[in-house]
Amino acid sequence: MPRGLDAYSLPARVVPVAVVFLAPLVLFGAGIVTGLSRLIASGLVLTVVGAIAAQLGRDRGKRLEPGLWRQWGGSATLRRLRYRDGGDSGVVARLHRRIEAVLGDALPSQDEETADPAASDARYEEATRRLIGRTRDRTLFDLLFRENVNYGQRRNLLGLKPIGILVALATGAVCVGLALTGSGAFSHQAARYGPAFTVAALELLFWLLVVSPNWVRIPAEAYADRLIEAVDTLSPSAPAAES
Repeated sequence: MPRGLDAYSLPARVVPVAVVFLAPLVLFGAGIVTGLSRLIASGLVLTVVGAIAAQLGRDRGKRLEPGLWRQWGGSATLRRLRYRDGGDSGVVARLHRRIEAVLGDALPSQDEETADPAASDARYEEATRRLIGRTRDRTLFDLLFRENVNYGQRRNLLGLKPIGILVALATGAVCVGLALTGSGAFSHQAARYGPAFTVAALELLFWLLVVSPNWVRIPAEAYADRLIEAVDTLSPSAPAAES
């Protein structure tokens, strides 16, 4: 595995980029180049993709993230900490007390939040960052880590969606052009380039019909739930802490 890839980077950052270029790679393997040249080129492609995919996938996804949160009315975790987002005020107050016991700092009261929502959000976001910092143990917070991977993968796929659509369309067009202009029977050309065209068509449907902000929101909400659950594990009164 290339340096810098780990249990998060590979599925959340590299896989989305690999999905974008899957159809061209299938076409590449159909015989555009052959023999030793194809072997060497394939090795170079995989090395380069492995080296840059983690950063490319993350960067496009992170740039997209603020817009998603504005569309949702705030991050999933932030909305769970607010009184004004329609939740039961008693439930929110109890959640605040549990977090305060873990972090040692007071969270805004309902009156404080009403008086200054922006300042309250800043304090909620700081508390969220501190909670995330205390839940890095993948063994103890395995479900939280998995949901973080799921969210990162879908967010990065959404960030790569315009590129993915363009690559799928271009690959499909190249397949059709090669099949129509190649020497030999059309049936032979179709068999040769048909798999890549099929992958390109399926990927186009995936980008258009599956990848969307709502699709990303599902694991985002699940991650927020797991982070809230982790507060009890971090609590000074939790059995694991006592032991």
